[in-house]
Amino acid sequence: MAAFVLDAFAARSCAVKTHNLFDPQVHPATPAVDPSVEESFDDGPSHADRVIAAILGAARVHGLLRVEDHRDLVDQPWQVREDACRTAMLSGVDVIIHGIVPLDLAGHRSGRADLWVRGQDTPDGRPGYHPVEIKAHLLQEQRRSGRDHTFQVPVSPLGRPSPAAAVPVDSRAVRLNSREGDLLQIAHYWRLLESAGFAAGGRPLAGIIGTDQLPGHGLVITWVDLAEPVIRTFSRRSAEGWTRRSILERYDHEHGFRVSIAAVAMQQGLPDAPEPLVLPIVNKECPRCEWWETCRPQLHDHDLSLRIDKSPLDIREISVLRRLGINTIDDLAAVDLDDLMPHYLPEVQHRPGADRRLVLAAHRSRLLADGRSLERITTGPIIVPRADLEIDFDIENSSDDRVYLWGFLVTDTSTGEQHYRHFSSFADLDAAAEARLAVEAMTWLQGLAAGHRTVLVYHYSPYEVNRLGRLAEQTREPVLEQARAWAGDHFVDLFATVREHWFGAHGLGLKVVAHEGAGFTWRDDDPGGLNSQAWFDEAVHSEDPADREASRRRVLEYNEDDVRATAALRDWLSGA
Repeated sequence: MAAFVLDAFAARSCAVKTHNLFDPQVHPATPAVDPSVEESFDDGPSHADRVIAAILGAARVHGLLRVEDHRDLVDQPWQVREDACRTAMLSGVDVIIHGIVPLDLAGHRSGRADLWVRGQDTPDGRPGYHPVEIKAHLLQEQRRSGRDHTFQVPVSPLGRPSPAAAVPVDSRAVRLNSREGDLLQIAHYWRLLESAGFAAGGRPLAGIIGTDQLPGHGLVITWVDLAEPVIRTFSRRSAEGWTRRSILERYDHEHGFRVSIAAVAMQQGLPDAPEPLVLPIVNKECPRCEWWETCRPQLHDHDLSLRIDKSPLDIREISVLRRLGINTIDDLAAVDLDDLMPHYLPEVQHRPGADRRLVLAAHRSRLLADGRSLERITTGPIIVPRADLEIDFDIENSSDDRVYLWGFLVTDTSTGEQHYRHFSSFADLDAAAEARLAVEAMTWLQGLAAGHRTVLVYHYSPYEVNRLGRLAEQTREPVLEQARAWAGDHFVDLFATVREHWFGAHGLGLKVVAHEGAGFTWRDDDPGGLNSQAWFDEAVHSEDPADREASRRRVLEYNEDDVRATAALRDWLSGA
């Protein structure tokens, strides 16, 4: 069998991708996209460029770092780049940017970390290194320390990017569940360093630079101990059905499985070829995957993973159900859950609340099998508070998490008059500009409310109230603090009302409930919060004035439709 290697994205990505890549009978319908390039959808390159510029700047200003930037070698042959990285490591350079370490042919690995950062020497006296990745998303979360456990994350500044310079930050933790892919990726790079003989001595530490901005620190490197057992995984030998394994253990399992998948895939088409080890299961990678046109025909139109798009069962959960003969929403809708649970639950204890997840999936399956999206789960009238002046409220934020638009639909119920009002800034906002816009919007709102006997402000989900509270706390602006206090008696979360009375096959998001329940239709063909962030970016940064104006208008129409949808939903609920 020919030698092969897997990159750092294989272990963190859908296993069927690995099969399709190595199966000589399978060819993608669309050109393959480098997973590292895919991260550009998430503002990856610009964030990475800013981080690298900060490190290079610190090296120039302070002169404390020896930094080699190998990005200019990208067009050179692989061996040239590998030799350059090896030379830099042997000389003990502090930071190597985009260096290529040797292939690990025995371990079937290749890859390039964003940064290799100098650490302790290796046991044989060579300079040792840690891998560091740059990710355009948050990596940490707040976690309150208690009597039995103290939450801390070690971080180091970009100007001193070494574990030796790390300081602990209290009441913070790494987002293990949502960032497991990042952790598997840096574990891959650690194994590459070990193979090349440059893994730093001491604990196996790797770093990630996310978008987290910590007070007094700014952007930081968050250091992760790859040997600490932190990831909950299935375990047949454990009495509880699960155990915690280290990131390296988790990575070794996933990588080893994909090595086996690739070996089997390469034999497809040969006489007596073994059956593929994996079959398609729809997951969050599918919408962007070049193999979708290959996988989709293999799925039944009612396949569980294809049809359940809200709180979908994960790959292991779907695999277990398939082994038990449950492949479609029709199968799950018809099964007796009491009979199924004893066979199912022991196999899915990697997920807390697996029984509840299956119950919800079965409920959604019954609705979908019946062709319904919404189901009323209560009886009697639905009480929605009403007022003389009713204001529907929605905000929009940019990809860098600044609120740039406060939108309001104002309805005078005594006259029936209705108009849309917005406060917006189509520009790159800093904290001060974001606060000024919020103060302008809340000053107007409270002034408007002062002229009416009863006023209620309707929103969908707690996000708007939480964001207002956060801005008030951060800025200590009196207007925002007053608005936060006023909101307690005058803001109405319609999502709470919907959730009390309805169940949704596709969830209970505003787009679903306003359309399926109230019959509201957005003007845009593809409305959505993430899309609106792309439109905002176009409205601010496009070189074409016509494109900027069109995108600005598209954002405003989308926001207006969101608040009009809330109004339509309120009227529908009142008559339900």
